[in-house]
Amino acid sequence: MDDHTPPFPDLPLTPLFLWQGGWLMVMPAIDNQPHQHVAASLLVGLDQPLRVTVDGHLCQQRVVLVPPDVPQSLNSQGPVAVVHLDPDEPAWRALSRLGGLDEQQQRWCGEQITALVQTGSESQARQFLHGLRGVADPLPLDPRIADACSLMRAGEAVPSMDTLAEHANLSASRFRHLFREQLGVSLKRYQLHLKCQRALALWRSGMNFTDLAVAAGFYDQPHLNRTLRAMFDALPSRYARGLPVQVVHLKE
Repeated sequence: MDDHTPPFPDLPLTPLFLWQGGWLMVMPAIDNQPHQHVAASLLVGLDQPLRVTVDGHLCQQRVVLVPPDVPQSLNSQGPVAVVHLDPDEPAWRALSRLGGLDEQQQRWCGEQITALVQTGSESQARQFLHGLRGVADPLPLDPRIADACSLMRAGEAVPSMDTLAEHANLSASRFRHLFREQLGVSLKRYQLHLKCQRALALWRSGMNFTDLAVAAGFYDQPHLNRTLRAMFDALPSRYARGLPVQVVHLKE
């Protein structure tokens, strides 16, 4: 992005765009503590460089890409686009092949996000996602792991590791090793991540958080709170009170 990106002093509230492999939202500002989530993060500052600490190293630039399961913290006094990409999401697997975005691709990200802020349209969000998926040929994913991810996303109850391993025709230990090798995260953390995604998908303004936690597959609200604190440095009540959003399910 160049230094002439226009500021957004009256940033309109952008919907939370949610799809099977991730989510996208533009927020007025963020200042969080170190946390470590399963998804990769594509962070785009709209009117100034971001301050992002990645695995203990400070990055100060407009566009920052953080791989899955890497400790990070973000400080932005201005509006910032946060894009989370699951480790099996084709967009992340395309970006990871590149190892980062060049100057032209960063400028494209800024232009796309700016257009999204101005329109708030589902079609613009979908165009951005498809563009990310097309930056390179995605790194291949073992079909057995891709199938296991699809199975875990398909139903309300997450299949056990033994069930997934049997479906893949592998021993439990071999399946667990292959899963981490392919996606860079453990199966247990990936399953917790999917429950967080389910909570996002189920959330509605004014919803009781205890009911939300149980519906998403957590034991109770404290379990949901602990998971969100560790993965996002956030509690649902904090965002529900301060930043009410409309969840938009992105049709891919």
